Amino acid sequence: MTQLFSAFIAFLITLLCILLLKPLAVRLGLVDAPNNRKHHQGDIPLIGGLAMFVGFLAALLTLPISLQHYRSFIAGSALLVFVGLLDDFHELSPKSRFLAQIFALLLMFFWGGVKLTHLGNLFFYREIGLSIYSLPVTVIAGLGIINAINMTDGVDGLAGTLVLSALLLLIECAILNQQFIAVYILLLIIATVLAFLCLNFRWPGCLHAKVFMGDAGSMLLGFILVWFLIELSQTAPHAITPVTMLWLTSLPLFDTTTVMLYRVSKKKSIFSSDRQHCHHLLIGLNLSHAAISLMLGSINLILGVIGLIAFYYRLAEGIMFISFLILFMFYFMCVTYLRLWLYRKKNSVVFVHLLSKN
Repeated sequence: MTQLFSAFIAFLITLLCILLLKPLAVRLGLVDAPNNRKHHQGDIPLIGGLAMFVGFLAALLTLPISLQHYRSFIAGSALLVFVGLLDDFHELSPKSRFLAQIFALLLMFFWGGVKLTHLGNLFFYREIGLSIYSLPVTVIAGLGIINAINMTDGVDGLAGTLVLSALLLLIECAILNQQFIAVYILLLIIATVLAFLCLNFRWPGCLHAKVFMGDAGSMLLGFILVWFLIELSQTAPHAITPVTMLWLTSLPLFDTTTVMLYRVSKKKSIFSSDRQHCHHLLIGLNLSHAAISLMLGSINLILGVIGLIAFYYRLAEGIMFISFLILFMFYFMCVTYLRLWLYRKKNSVVFVHLLSKN
């Protein structure tokens, strides 16, 4: 009962923070203005990430648990929210954001002791221990997930919905393995994300989002996923295997990898901005923001459930890993086909328009 009360506090304070900070954000210029790449309507306050963090911290104080293990988690989260707010005020270089993310991951690794020590038996031979490679692999994996969440934040409600689907599966894993402190923390985070989605999701009759999470929010949620994915897969008793981590974050990882491969093929920087993400392509099919968020969030949830079922029925990790790679190739081909189809459709419309003018 205490935990549910704390979750309600997290939800309420997050919601109140968003409502109270919106006018201040507008006055300070902490808003996202539309441009050639961002097609939303009007200036939208970028205070979702800060509100979620404040709501989480306030509710955390009401839990009757020791926070010693989570001090580095709070410190790393605070750092990313602070740097994210700076980036939202005045866009920082990718190097600055990466340095902040690396520092937060180092806090997680050295202070929190949350690290990747093994990758499981991915190749049907034996478990892959990381030994001296634990630090670089942890940092690289962490950077991948944090930036994958950041790159999915391009449609109202999408990043929050994708993270929510992963958090729901993680909390189930923690419950089944009786890791109750992790359950309490995850419950608070879920409550803050739900409060944010109340004002970010395009509900029926709502023409646009009332608030964005900004880089502060996307980096915060990415770091949260990294922490609990690693903690639950590496700390005994293992709630999930390392390969199951991939299945719980399938869509963000698929989308980010596909976009990066596309940029490399076009000889562009992988950090450049474009509208080649899956959600951008689906907008080209005239799907609404709400439909895209629900569809992709549901797919991510279904894939995560498949990964968990495979784990609980002790399917070989090598089979799960190969299946994940095959699924990625299928996703890559579908997105590539959709991109080409939209490109030809656009060109044919332009051609018909030119003919009509002549």
